[in-house]
Amino acid sequence: MEYILKNMKKITVRNPQVEDSEAIIKLMKRADTETLFLARNPGEFSTSIEREGEIIDNILNDNDIEWFVVEYDNEIIGQCSVGLVRRNTRYRHRAEVAFVILKEYCNLGIGGKMMIECIKWCEHKGVTQIELDVVTKNERAIRMYEGFGFEIVGTIPKALHYLDNTYADEYVMVKQL
Repeated sequence: MEYILKNMKKITVRNPQVEDSEAIIKLMKRADTETLFLARNPGEFSTSIEREGEIIDNILNDNDIEWFVVEYDNEIIGQCSVGLVRRNTRYRHRAEVAFVILKEYCNLGIGGKMMIECIKWCEHKGVTQIELDVVTKNERAIRMYEGFGFEIVGTIPKALHYLDNTYADEYVMVKQL
């Protein structure tokens, strides 16, 4: 799907292809150095191009998860995933989302375009509840999620433990469809 951003530039939100493996690895390694809001420390994302290709292929063939990448000026600068929390029948109404956008591309509306695609997938799959975790200090992301109707339903204290021996709490946010 193509979208026009706030800066009037075009992005494409699409499923990744095996040929994107190297670009996705580059994205994740760079993103891990730009923020403390992700789940990993710099250097913890470690995979080969071949393994990343297998992961892409597996997800593309899995009906219970969807993965999107964002192309901006022919470069992959973000990604998101949405998938069922569990495959058990009692949980199939719930999905969770996760987002990564390179810092220099924040505030252009890219996260919102990815969220639109995730919500479309959920609606198509009959999901009625979307969930996510977000670091409590990630105010920009929290505002975006609230703009889509997500509500804070709880806090996970000390959810992330950093190398300097500090911690970050996370909010659990939920949107009903």
